[in-house]
Amino acid sequence: MSGHRGKGQGPSPCKRRSGMTVTLRGIRGNISRLLRLLSLEVLLLIPFILFVGLFEIYPILNMAYRSLFDLNGNFTLANYINAFTKPQFRFAIRNSLLFATAASLVGGIGGTFVAALAVRLPARWRNLLLSLYALPMTLSGLVVAFAFIVLLGRNGILNLLVRRAFGLPPTFYFNLYDWPGIVMVYAFFQIPLMTLSMSAVFENLDPNLIEAARNLGARSWQVWRYVVIPVLLPGFLAGMSIQFAGMMGAFGTVLALVGMAKNLLSLQIYSHSSESTYNLPQAGALAMVLITITGTALFLLSWSARRLARRGA
Repeated sequence: MSGHRGKGQGPSPCKRRSGMTVTLRGIRGNISRLLRLLSLEVLLLIPFILFVGLFEIYPILNMAYRSLFDLNGNFTLANYINAFTKPQFRFAIRNSLLFATAASLVGGIGGTFVAALAVRLPARWRNLLLSLYALPMTLSGLVVAFAFIVLLGRNGILNLLVRRAFGLPPTFYFNLYDWPGIVMVYAFFQIPLMTLSMSAVFENLDPNLIEAARNLGARSWQVWRYVVIPVLLPGFLAGMSIQFAGMMGAFGTVLALVGMAKNLLSLQIYSHSSESTYNLPQAGALAMVLITITGTALFLLSWSARRLARRGA
C-alpha cells in the first residue's frame, strides 16, 4: 500500500523546490541580461537625444514662440499675416516653391538617367563612376559657387572660349546669375545625389519581369510604362522628397552667387535675422512657414512612395 502511494505521488518537495530555484535563476538571468542590454542602448541613445533636443527641437520651439510676439514683446499674429499678405514674402514663397520644384526635377530626372546608364556598365566601372559621382556632395556650396563663377561668370573661362571661338560680342554670355544658371549650379549637387539613390533601385529591378513582358509581346514603351516605371516610381519619389527639402532651404550657394538679388524664403529669413531689416519674430514666422511647407511636401511624397510600393508589392 505504501509503495503504491509512493508511485502515485508527484516529485518530492525537495525536487520541486530545486526546480523552482533553477527556474527563478533563469528568469533573473534573463532579466539582468535584458536590463544590461537596455541600459547599453539607452546610454548609446543619450547623445543622439541630446543633440536632437538641443539643436533641432529646442530651436524650432523657441522660434515658434518668438514668432508670436512683436519686437516690443506683445503677443501678435501679425508676423504670420505679413508672411502671406506682404508682396515681398508672398513672392519669396512662390519663388522658393518654383525653384525647389525645378531644381528637384532637373536633379531627379538627370540622376535617374545617369543611374540607368550606370547599371549597364560592368561592376568595376559602375563602382568607379558612382564613387566619382559622390565627390561633388563632399564640396562646400561656397566652393562650388566660386568654381562656377570662374567657369561661367560674365568673363568666365567657358564664356570667353565660346566668344572667341565663334566671334561673338562681349555682350553674349551664359547668365549664371539668373534662375536657369542657379538651377544648373544646384544640379551639380542634385544629380549625383539622385544617381546614387536610383542606382540602388535599378540594381534591385528584376530583369525577369522585363524579359517576361517582352516574351508576351510588349513593346519597349509598354515595358517601361507597365513594368519599369511602377517599380522605379516609389524610389524616385523618395529621392525627390530629399531633393525638394534641400532646395527649399537652399541658402549658401545662392547667396554666394547672387547675394540678395533673388527673392527666396531662405534669404528673407537671413535678411530679417542678421541685416538692417532685423526683425527676429518675423524671421521666425517665415521659418515656421518654410518648415510647414517642407514638412507637408515630405509627408505627401513619402506617403505616395509608400502607397505605390505597397501597391507594387
